[in-house]
Amino acid sequence: MRLFGRDDRLFGRESECATLDSLIAGARSRHSAALVLRGEPGVGKTALLRYAESQVPEALTIRGVESESGFPYAGLHRLLIPLLPERDRLPPSQRAALEVACGLTEGPSADLFLVSLASLTLLATAPRLCVVDDVQWLDNESARALAFVARRLHAEGVVLLFGLRGDDPGLFAGIPDLIVSGLTRDASIALLSDVVTDDIDLSLAEHIAETTGGNPLALTDLGRELTADQWRGASPLPEPVPIGSRLESHYSARVRGYPPPTRTWLLLAAAGAGSRGEHLLAAARLLGTRPEDAGPAEGDRLVTGSPPVDFRHPLVRSAVYGDAPPAQRRAVHAALAAATIDPAEADRRAWHLASAAAAPDEQVAAELERRAGRAGARGGYAARVTFLNRAAELTPDPAIRAGRQVDAAAAAMTAGAPARALSLLDVVEEAQLAGPVLGSALLTRALATVNTGAPTGLRDAAGLCLEAAAAFGADHVQARRATVQAVDHAIGAERLGSVEETRVAAEAARLAGTDPDGLDGLLLAGYSAFILGGYRTGAPAMRRAVAAVLDPAVPDETLLRRFVVAVNFSNLLWDDASRLVLLDRAESAARRTGALYALDLVHFVSAMTDAALGRLDQADRHDATGQRIRRSIGQTADQEQVWRHPELVAWRAPDGFRDSAAQALQVFEMLHLGAMHSVTVLATAILEIASRDYPAAHDLLLRIVDLGHPRRYAYALPDLVEAALRAGDRPAAARALDDLAVAARSSATPLALGVLARSDALLAAPERAEPFYREAIDLLGATASFGDLARARLLYGEWLRRRRRRRDARDQLTTALEMFEAIQAGAFVERARSELAALGESVRSPVPSQGETALTPQEAAVARLARAGATNGEIAAHLFLSASTVDYHLRKVFRKLGVASRRQLREVFQD
Repeated sequence: MRLFGRDDRLFGRESECATLDSLIAGARSRHSAALVLRGEPGVGKTALLRYAESQVPEALTIRGVESESGFPYAGLHRLLIPLLPERDRLPPSQRAALEVACGLTEGPSADLFLVSLASLTLLATAPRLCVVDDVQWLDNESARALAFVARRLHAEGVVLLFGLRGDDPGLFAGIPDLIVSGLTRDASIALLSDVVTDDIDLSLAEHIAETTGGNPLALTDLGRELTADQWRGASPLPEPVPIGSRLESHYSARVRGYPPPTRTWLLLAAAGAGSRGEHLLAAARLLGTRPEDAGPAEGDRLVTGSPPVDFRHPLVRSAVYGDAPPAQRRAVHAALAAATIDPAEADRRAWHLASAAAAPDEQVAAELERRAGRAGARGGYAARVTFLNRAAELTPDPAIRAGRQVDAAAAAMTAGAPARALSLLDVVEEAQLAGPVLGSALLTRALATVNTGAPTGLRDAAGLCLEAAAAFGADHVQARRATVQAVDHAIGAERLGSVEETRVAAEAARLAGTDPDGLDGLLLAGYSAFILGGYRTGAPAMRRAVAAVLDPAVPDETLLRRFVVAVNFSNLLWDDASRLVLLDRAESAARRTGALYALDLVHFVSAMTDAALGRLDQADRHDATGQRIRRSIGQTADQEQVWRHPELVAWRAPDGFRDSAAQALQVFEMLHLGAMHSVTVLATAILEIASRDYPAAHDLLLRIVDLGHPRRYAYALPDLVEAALRAGDRPAAARALDDLAVAARSSATPLALGVLARSDALLAAPERAEPFYREAIDLLGATASFGDLARARLLYGEWLRRRRRRRDARDQLTTALEMFEAIQAGAFVERARSELAALGESVRSPVPSQGETALTPQEAAVARLARAGATNGEIAAHLFLSASTVDYHLRKVFRKLGVASRRQLREVFQD
């Protein structure tokens, strides 16, 4: 296999070739793999990829093209062209998204992750090799989709190879990589000996090998550039020797020596990379050049093909384009724009018009803005940013330019690029911002700052949103949207925000009246009533808001924007039933629409909810699913730390939890994550209660509960009643019970009344306590709060033991122990076991379950869906896997559980 041309070989790459051979061999056994080949320009990545292609007939191969990097899904479309006839086999939602992304049909904006899953499904239809070179020039949507596919490959028999310049992980973080470095000294000298036909001075060859760092492209070029006298050492070498970043200037010097017609043809090919051949030829006629003029460059093997033109290396193209005078570049783009007349090529034509503009031009800017809208409709959010930003640069009117810059920033936020959104906003002239444009800028800045993880992001977000609401003025729809966003941020920041929640609530109350029956109006009314009036006025308003969000007529997109606020209201109301329905509907909506970021948030909130309810097995499932999703979308290990669940971990009472919780509290305080800070305090307090360190729990809970004013952490009041009473602070316990009575009776849900009855029992006189315990168990038994029910039985059993009713105490404590063991709630298990031991009972050691716990989280998820009757294709769509990977996991499930069919699976596999 040749390295760069017919005279060059794969010198010194035995190890890399062996790695590729191993991956390809594994694919023949249905094992999939992905690998990113990284290295500097010219180091040999492309040679290795071509070697891999030579080992697999019918490999799918594309190269990134810089001029196409602004066109959404252009690279992915080229890769999948041979497979598109198979798209009828895709689930309808995946097929529709893929067809829109590839420009095969019109439709709603293509969701990135539905397109990604469709690509995975198509690529898994048959074992194959897929090679994507020059990834740095792929459009953002194609790169993200292919990175998603690479992370989901498992048992399809597909090998996906990427060639990427540089070492920045970027979108490909978490995917295995192979660093392609320079050749060794001996291999470098061998390559020079193969390229140079003259005698070579050995010391000179060693010097060049060292100064080039063994870069094969630099070695090959120098082998043909230097004279025979220089190779013999009779003439001096140019200094510095052109290597690495200097390759471009090396090519520029060579191109400058060509005749003008050759340079014009090369510039046309560089500017029109990715264009259709007839368009290049038409533009060439306008410029007075022709393919035959490429002769000198073809003789030097810098280009091949006329047309399409293939540059030997991306740096050749960069050198040609970058070295041309600006006026000549504009002339070439103008010719390309004139030649590109097909309606299907309107995006490319608009970009050429923009590149041909020497000064601001509103007509061209408006066309770019229209193209941005089309890109967004295809799901090309990154391309929309590029078009809008260029449109802004060409806009003569300052006010219109500011509007387009703000639109570009909002598009960047939609594209998942908050840092870029902020950089675009930073260049906007503040004097031009007013009214709705200012409102949009403030909303985008709030979201972008929070999503970049800036320490002050969440602290200031609610305030920015309120400023946005004021800027929208009489546009009440946008003002309400901004204020609901302020509510969302205020809930997250709590006391650590720069704006008091009462101020947010006052604005919410004002705007709620502009649409009292609409969804956003009801949400604003519920929040303001609760913050300003407490439970008595807030509970009815929050119930109406939750009911509105649960209305089946609410569109998926709206549900996914509003479910977090509605879940928060359900928490405040102890409304476990509505909370679980909301999350179930949100999960279905996120899966149906392919909204993977929203799905990740759903699982995060679901894990918190189930942990609060003591449904730890379900919380584990949601946590594991969220982790898989975050790996799929390329989140780093540092980002992952913010998504940990202290309220879930605390139930398990692992060693070192208190230390890690203390560290987490510092991080949350630094980032102004008030809600996570309070949740961590509450989780630690519950662990202290389970461990019988009541004074510690008492002190922790008083940090988040304001006695006499039951508000956001009223659901921590039952814990404070128990901790304060057992710590000897009966007055605090009594005040907590009074507050709890107000909140619980206003909420009037079985869960609220159940924890109230449990708390009443703790403070009741001995002769009056038992009816309260029985009432608590009856009420809590009708709810989803497994943990509160188990704790009620534990407290009742402890009370019975102190009353010397041994048999009754044993029944309650044994049941509580079994419940705590079922969810592996370590500290509560030990407390229940010690109570039984005090009765003189011989307590058995817990027996580990042999069902789901024998499976990995991925296998358990597959088994659960298979047991429910889902097909492999349906499971694949649900879990964002390929059908081949589902089949692989299902076979392992059958083997581990000792079953041979789905019917048997339903009999032995239980949640």
